[in-house]
Amino acid sequence: MSEKLLRFVEEFLATESNAEVFADEFIKRWRKEGASGLALSDNPQLSEVLSSTFCLADMYNPDADRESYELDEHKLRAKIRKLIVGILLKSNA
Repeated sequence: MSEKLLRFVEEFLATESNAEVFADEFIKRWRKEGASGLALSDNPQLSEVLSSTFCLADMYNPDADRESYELDEHKLRAKIRKLIVGILLKSNA
């Protein structure tokens, strides 16, 4: 299941998908996967990517009056991309 969640993240990064829809749907899917127990079988790197992506999605706020710690769409995409690249580099080391 987590591979599907990772593909959902990769699809978001590769397209012009709506960030608000992505954040809401990712949080919903991540919670469902966690509640089902499927997340327990993930390898540690995948688990790290997905849980960190959850935190970033949770910090997304499409409104202009967002708090300083909240992310706009550009920052959300950039931070998720950096996270994915960092994990890939770590796994290839």
